[in-house]
Order: sequence, then C-alpha cells, then structure tokens
Amino acid sequence: MSNSPAQDTEMRFPPERYLEGMKRFIAVLPQCQALKMQAESADHQHVLFSVPFADHLIGNSRKQLIHGGVISTLLDTACGSVAVCALPRFEMCPTLDLRIDHLRPAVAGKTLFCKASIVKVTPQIIFTEGVVYQEEGKPVSRAVANFMRLGADKIPVEMDEALFADTDSSQKSAGELS
Repeated sequence: MSNSPAQDTEMRFPPERYLEGMKRFIAVLPQCQALKMQAESADHQHVLFSVPFADHLIGNSRKQLIHGGVISTLLDTACGSVAVCALPRFEMCPTLDLRIDHLRPAVAGKTLFCKASIVKVTPQIIFTEGVVYQEEGKPVSRAVANFMRLGADKIPVEMDEALFADTDSSQKSAGELS
C-alpha cells in the first residue's frame, strides 16, 4: 500500500517459527475459528492469512457477496498478528484505530487472502497496513491499523514462549530424555 519501507525490526526466529506461532495464536481466537482462518506465511514484517469460502460468510444472498464483517475481522486479525511478530517479546496490543477502504465486493465461492505488513514500531504504537484480495493484484479492501503497546512487563514471559516455542527443539529434547 505505501511506498515507504517498513521499519527494520529484528527477526527473532526463522519464518517457520513465526508461522507456527501465528497458527497457535489464531487457533485460540473464537472469531478465527468461526471463519476457519488460516495463517499461510509469517515473519517479523509480514503475515499472510486466508479465509476459505463458506456459505455462512455471505452477507448479501441476492448478489452473493461476502459480509463486510468477515473482511474487517480478517484485516484486524492479520494486522494485529503482524504487530505481535514485530516485537522483541509478546505484548498485548489492542486495536487503537482500524480504517478500512472497501474497494470492490468480495464474491462468494473464492478464498479471501490478507497480507498485513509493519509500517513502523514505536515504544507506544505499532503502525500496520493490510490488503484483502481474492485474486492477486485485485484488492477487495485495504486498511491502516494502529495498535497500542501495553508493555511486555505486563505479560508473563511464558506467553511468548507458548506462542513462539520451537516445537522441533521441544520434541527433540523430549525424545532425548526417553
């Protein structure tokens, strides 16, 4: 969306670990479960999420269009998730502002994709942007979303460990003990 480069945040893990963390994160969110939202890729600067088509997502049955709430939820979740990935440790980051431009209708029968990116990370606010599409190069909606940082000191370190645990190392360690 923007032509300015994202702030260079440090990559804590390989992309596979960010992806596994995002899968765990959205798996516990009821709205993501209801939409069958999936994390497709993730790193410290970008996430790609998807929502497969389902009949219950239709908001306009006459025109066979997807409900705007589905798009809003996808954008808010993807932008909030990339905000978490950009931080040196997990923090709660509630949505401060979410501005969405609906550019064209999302049609029934096609998967929705959302790519969210970091714009800037400050000590108090994380700035992100996202785009929803069904076909590459044809955006359905775009958003600018800002998230308030509550501070890592307010969250037990175990949250970060649970989200971004290296499951391969954990499995190897458990196997070595037996």
